[in-house]
Amino acid sequence: MAKRFERIKDVAEKVKYFIKIDMTTKSLIFIGLFLAILSILIISTAPQRYNIKIGDIAVEDIFAPSDMVDATATAIKVKAAEEAVQAIYKLDRTVQIDIQKKIENFFSILAEIKGRADVDEGQMLQLMVQQSNISLDQDDYKILLKADISDLNKLKDKILYITNQLLNENIQENKINSKREDIKEFFDNLPDDSKLNKLGSNLAIIIIKPNMFYDEATTSKQREEAKENVDEVIIKKDFQIITKGQEVTAHQLKLLQSFGLLDDGKSEIIAFRLYAGYSLSIFACLFVLGLYCYLYAKKQWENNGDLLLISLNILLSLIVAAGAKSISVYLILLPAFTMVISIMIQPKIAIITNIICAIFISMITGINATVLVAMLISGIAGAILVHKTHHRSTIVLAGLVVSIMSVMIIISFGLLYNSDTRVMLTNAIFGFVGGVLSAVLTIGTLPFFEATFDIITPIKLLELSNPNQPLLRRLLIEASGTYYHSILVGNLAEAAAEDIGANALLCRIGAYYHDIGKLKRPYFFKENQITKDNPHDKITPNLSALIITSHVKNGIELASKSKLPSSVINIIREHHGNTLVAYFYHKALNSEAVDTVTEEKFRYSFPKPQSKEAAIVMLADSVEAYIRSLSEPTQHQVELGVKKIIKEKLQDDQLDESDITLRDLDKVAKAFVKVLAGIFHDRIEYPENLKDI
Repeated sequence: MAKRFERIKDVAEKVKYFIKIDMTTKSLIFIGLFLAILSILIISTAPQRYNIKIGDIAVEDIFAPSDMVDATATAIKVKAAEEAVQAIYKLDRTVQIDIQKKIENFFSILAEIKGRADVDEGQMLQLMVQQSNISLDQDDYKILLKADISDLNKLKDKILYITNQLLNENIQENKINSKREDIKEFFDNLPDDSKLNKLGSNLAIIIIKPNMFYDEATTSKQREEAKENVDEVIIKKDFQIITKGQEVTAHQLKLLQSFGLLDDGKSEIIAFRLYAGYSLSIFACLFVLGLYCYLYAKKQWENNGDLLLISLNILLSLIVAAGAKSISVYLILLPAFTMVISIMIQPKIAIITNIICAIFISMITGINATVLVAMLISGIAGAILVHKTHHRSTIVLAGLVVSIMSVMIIISFGLLYNSDTRVMLTNAIFGFVGGVLSAVLTIGTLPFFEATFDIITPIKLLELSNPNQPLLRRLLIEASGTYYHSILVGNLAEAAAEDIGANALLCRIGAYYHDIGKLKRPYFFKENQITKDNPHDKITPNLSALIITSHVKNGIELASKSKLPSSVINIIREHHGNTLVAYFYHKALNSEAVDTVTEEKFRYSFPKPQSKEAAIVMLADSVEAYIRSLSEPTQHQVELGVKKIIKEKLQDDQLDESDITLRDLDKVAKAFVKVLAGIFHDRIEYPENLKDI
């Protein structure tokens, strides 16, 4: 019990270590991808910096690297708009009434004091000074006290007249002095030049005041509205900031600093903000990619090779885009890498990757909406069209569709933005060329990726199915029985795989090559024996079993030497699992001492099928061999034989490690029977003499 516990603990530790190493690898892949993307974005978008000062003579033309608000020019424009709003004044109608009352009260007090007989002149003067609501010199008061009532009434009327006339015109604070001059001029022009008129002028000048007052709240509100309505001054991308030979101004230097083109500390802050922005975008995109793979593409998530392939294609797409933008940003080659991922991994991941790459490339190309949409649409179209493609011509067709999609998007956006027709057509041509080059690039890079990452594609599988392939040609010439057996096994396996959703093409190709190990000793295998002489009759059952089982090892060696894909080699390795070579085992039991015969010596020493495809080939191989052993198989015998073989493999635990289900096995059996029924159907017996027909 203790030993078993220790063994379990040891296995658990190994699993934990494997997971740790596996996750470490994934982390390294994503961290490396993050840093590589960040480097590409920085290198391809970082502007050149200049070490110049105010008054320097520019040695080259300097252009704006992107659109940006000219803060200085905008501030000047805002200030001008604010100053254009005139100060707003509010009319106070009570001023005129108050002045009129003040004049009336003044002359009323004057008349009252003048009419008192109980006081002398000195006392009148003193009372006038005390009760008057208008401050005058004592000399002026004396003149008024000595004047006749009729003259004073006339003076009052004159003062009321001029003040009312002026107040009817609305008097602002800044115009009060002008109005006082008008009062003086009015009294100076009167026909009777007297001391009373001069005194009246002084009275009116003292009493007059503005009736229009500055409305600060309304003025501020309108000025703020004026400022808000000012459009920002935008420096467009490629705008010439400085001309060669020109003396650098303070404004130009400020613009260079704002763009981060100036080699100083402040530009470093702008660069940091740029790098931080890139980093956040990259992290968000890679997080979405990783999350999608983890949740919806477990097979790819668990395969670090697939993750590395995706990462490499992302980086290559960005590098190619950075190089192509020097020719034209509309030379869109992203669909090439999207199609590679779709062919080698799966279209859904290809679409997610295309969206992410389109975002990054749009940053490289200056956030061009037309380019972004063209990349998204054409890339998705390419990924869908090449899924499960079996011919290179399909990739060419996909490239043409990508070209058409790109042209349509470029022209549609050109029409929407009312672009120049010549420019629009030039961009469309580049878009079309990009689609064609994407197809060429896809076809050219596929063999490299297939060899490097050992990922088999339908195109590669079809190439391996060509009878002129060296191994198949050798099999046909040197072991023709095995060749035709493999063809029939391939037909069985392909039909079964289609019914259960496995890789039918891989099953067929795996079946074609599963017995290539028999090329070493072809005549030791029944299907290749032309005469009745059987070399196994001359050797011991042990040696016969060793020769029979060694064909798997020999097949793996031949396949590796011929650089067959690992998925095909795995089928060769697993198509017998550790099954018993029953014929020679029972022969040994009958010819040798029972105590010396053990099953282990007569079993294949290879892994059991690890995939549906390997399991299907195992079953198809055994079924074909069994049916071939029947002299005249009937429909009933075929059905019983198929079920018998599948049952034996289940009882021998050969299918335990594959993910094939009992429901799958039921479909496999029906597919086998259907194919075999078409081969071993009842034939019409023709008479010996055709003339008798």
